[in-house]
Amino acid sequence: MNFITLRFKDQILEKQYQELKTKSIRKPIYFGILSFCFVLNVVKIMKDLIQHEQWQQLYINYIFLAFMMLSIILIVQNQNFVKQALVISNLLSGLLQMNFDEQQTTKQEYYSFGSSFAQLQAASYFVSDFLDGIIQVGGHLIMKILITSLSTHKIEVMCTSFAITGSVFILVTIYICDCSSRKQFLSTVCENIWDQQLPNLIKKPFIKLSYQDKVINILQSHLIQLFPNFSQEQCDGCNGRQFLRECQIDKVSLSDCILKQSDILNKSIKANYKCHRFDLRVCRYGVEDMNLLVILEKIITTAQTKVFPLQVREDLNRQIRINRQDYLRFYNWGLMSLVLLNNHEIKEIKLFQLIKRLNKSYCKYLIPIQLFTKSTELQLNTYANLLRIYLIQIYHILIELYSKSYRIRIQVKECEEYIELHILINSSMFHTLYQNNVFIQNIQRSILYEPITKDLRIHLSKQLSFK
Repeated sequence: MNFITLRFKDQILEKQYQELKTKSIRKPIYFGILSFCFVLNVVKIMKDLIQHEQWQQLYINYIFLAFMMLSIILIVQNQNFVKQALVISNLLSGLLQMNFDEQQTTKQEYYSFGSSFAQLQAASYFVSDFLDGIIQVGGHLIMKILITSLSTHKIEVMCTSFAITGSVFILVTIYICDCSSRKQFLSTVCENIWDQQLPNLIKKPFIKLSYQDKVINILQSHLIQLFPNFSQEQCDGCNGRQFLRECQIDKVSLSDCILKQSDILNKSIKANYKCHRFDLRVCRYGVEDMNLLVILEKIITTAQTKVFPLQVREDLNRQIRINRQDYLRFYNWGLMSLVLLNNHEIKEIKLFQLIKRLNKSYCKYLIPIQLFTKSTELQLNTYANLLRIYLIQIYHILIELYSKSYRIRIQVKECEEYIELHILINSSMFHTLYQNNVFIQNIQRSILYEPITKDLRIHLSKQLSFK
């Protein structure tokens, strides 16, 4: 934007601004003033004709009527002529200073008419561009000084100084108003561009919304079909509203958290929807209107298989080479885990029965694990093969630490949202081996309610992870 003229350097942007301003404010203001002035001129002409005024008193009114009729014809053909018509009609209004009968008009009427015309002129100033404002203010100033000087046959210094000073202040005000209007237009354009680019920038499923009082409006969505509640029978807006209502954060619906303005902004939030768990991020967004973005951080995997990353394969080879004497044993474990790693089949698992089978399978390497629990059996619906891999890796770690030198005990407790397995050992190496285990790091989020604690409490989630 040029600092002096305030015109945009981009011609397309300038054209869009002019079209928007013409449609939103110039056209309504111009036709409002035009209608009012048309009625005034007709009334003035009829009054003067009835009173048999001289023709010289009416020529200004005839000029105005002719210009009004011509401008209407031109505007019908080209809407953009409103800008020029507004400038010309406002300049012509300066001639009304000559359209008074000094014998029949009192001083108070002069002042009242002058103030009213100044208000109409000011309305035209502030809906015009700065350059057009300079033409109008400058033209009115020159006409005012010339007409006054010719009528009084003298130049009044105080009156002229007052007119010049007032014109300068009006120009400064027009400059500030036009600059602010253009900046607001730019902010709107920028916000529209941001809205269009959001899917390319975020590249994750999101819902854009606004809210007021107890009403939430869905403004935009991206990859809505990847949200856990998506239904093809509903529109994107209905799917978004249903997700906001039924998604839970600490047993409070996401919509309630938004309306109550809870502390959920700009941070990762653990949420759940029915049997799914996932991470959300809620951010404020917008320039003119502050809206909210609800971003789904973890997307469900629809592919049945995927290419195993090179780094993971290297870590696997490194783990296999840890102990060459037990190469075949590690190889079998790794091969089984590798085959089942991408199997997300959901089944009901009997936990104690599974641990008994693992005790039997690995009795050559580890003294069977002893369970302390009040329950005879615990069942949960989960990713069955991922749970098997996880427990195999736990056995692997325990074998690395204790082999058959120590009897491992695990205390089992059932809670509302998870089953707790508390491994009753005192080993600082367990955490190190646990964190370095490739398979555990890839699948623990799918089956655990939360990460393992420092005192080795494993919480097997009763809810399915949305990942």
